[in-house]
Amino acid sequence: MDGKQTSQVFERAFLTLFAGLVQTTGRGQVADVGCGSGRITAHLRGLGVDTFGIDLSPAMIEVARRDHPGLRF
Repeated sequence: MDGKQTSQVFERAFLTLFAGLVQTTGRGQVADVGCGSGRITAHLRGLGVDTFGIDLSPAMIEVARRDHPGLRF
């Protein structure tokens, strides 16, 4: 497994733990600040978290909306 694959494994594990914490505590919505293409926003939504994305770049928001049309950006 190379460095990128290892990083992705840890990222997914962290996000899964985070999603579980949010769901267990019932803390409500999660903002993905600096969401870029919306990849993490979509992953969190797939884990059952009520999430939305925010980014300073209108171009990145366009990409996120195009790639993840069912999510809020």
